[in-house]
Amino acid sequence: MNPKENIHPIEAPAGLRERKKRLAQAAIEEAALRLFQQKGYEQTSIQDIADAVTMSSRTFFRYYASKEEVLSGPIRSTQLDGIRFLQEEAPPASPHAALRSVFSYLAGQYQQQRPGLLLRYRIAGQTPSIASLFLYTLMETEPTLCHELSSRLESAVDRNEVRFLVAVYMAALRVSIEEWMEQEDGANLVDILYRHMDRLSSMPG
Repeated sequence: MNPKENIHPIEAPAGLRERKKRLAQAAIEEAALRLFQQKGYEQTSIQDIADAVTMSSRTFFRYYASKEEVLSGPIRSTQLDGIRFLQEEAPPASPHAALRSVFSYLAGQYQQQRPGLLLRYRIAGQTPSIASLFLYTLMETEPTLCHELSSRLESAVDRNEVRFLVAVYMAALRVSIEEWMEQEDGANLVDILYRHMDRLSSMPG
């Protein structure tokens, strides 16, 4: 037997692969946002973005499925972080307590991303075909959030009530983000959200 047949290629450690992936995604996002500002979102092609980071369009698709995903990626990622936060929390005392905790966490995460989110928000707002992109991205996680919250509450809790409360708190987050984006850089999203969530505390749940 040829000894070379027993030699296996050395694979990069998972941590290194993940780091390389994140660096590539960051480069793609930076180039895409620059091009969206210079040329306009609809006038920028995936090939334009790939050329800007010296990769093929085929390689681009290893990291993103579309231009829309490049634009909305941070929101989707943050929303998924919120679900993981709920999964790791101690069992909540009530739906309201759990939702206040999760959405406060989300607001804190978004607060740290303000410059990039503001740029993405403006690009989407100036492009009719994707004007509602951020709204849809926020709403995508509602079913999973409902499921996770219901599974961590007592079985006697009405799941339809949980679904309603999740939708209401999501609306409060959306309105808070829009208000926050329209204010000066010193605005605090967490404070704005708390003001809106306080209005919900009298609701049943």
